[in-house]
Amino acid sequence: MKRRRLALWLGLPLASLCAFVWLAPALLLRFALPLLAASSGGAVEVTGAFPALPFGVRATHLRVARDGRELELDDLRAVLLPSGPRLDARVADGTLLVRGEGVLARRGFVRVQDVDLESLATVLAAPLGLRGRADGIWHFGPDASLEGSVSRGALVVQRPAQFEVAFAQLVISAERDPEGGDWKVRWLDVQGPPLSGSASGTLAANGQIAFQAQVRQLEEPVRSFFALLKLPTEPLPLELSLGGTLAAPQVQRVGTPPTRSNVTRGATPPPATR
Repeated sequence: MKRRRLALWLGLPLASLCAFVWLAPALLLRFALPLLAASSGGAVEVTGAFPALPFGVRATHLRVARDGRELELDDLRAVLLPSGPRLDARVADGTLLVRGEGVLARRGFVRVQDVDLESLATVLAAPLGLRGRADGIWHFGPDASLEGSVSRGALVVQRPAQFEVAFAQLVISAERDPEGGDWKVRWLDVQGPPLSGSASGTLAANGQIAFQAQVRQLEEPVRSFFALLKLPTEPLPLELSLGGTLAAPQVQRVGTPPTRSNVTRGATPPPATR
């Protein structure tokens, strides 16, 4: 009898603790996360949050809003597995999958399928300058890499004037240097019209770019935009060198001395490549 009472006395608190731990992710998502978002100037709305096996949370709908941008996830499921954390969700007509290795998820991957890039702007630290439907996979960690494509989109140029370059498809393959943190873009190809071309080069950790590009197709209105920038428009294909930063790129025709006619206004020519 004494042993039974002792087991009951110890078992009830232990069972209550286990139940609280199992419910904790759902409670955090439902109550704590909206408070944290509100304190930082954002908003989070959660619908249908429940615990998920083996340890995690699921929700029928999650809405994240910040700075006038919104991200809406449906059928969200985030769990901690023996191999690491996993998150699955639907983003409109597309899907999002995040997998991490180990409890701390120091490496892993993010996979998107048919996801509108504009819907991800809420969770990105900086604007991409790119619109369209994305399919691809990003491996994060020390040996980070990116393989993907964007269809039915546009490149958004902010300087010297805002301009959008529409494309049918953009394909990219890149990897990051584990020591310096620079991204080496092995292949970047854009299929138009009105612009078709390819490029390869380096995107530094500080935002500086050094690319060599070839333009195979150049039609209006992009041709007039090139002329506005005092860039050559013929003969095709055009061999160009891109420097500066993503926010303020500097474009120069390869093999031509730097003058006002072949360098964008206010730019300095990038260093010659070997």
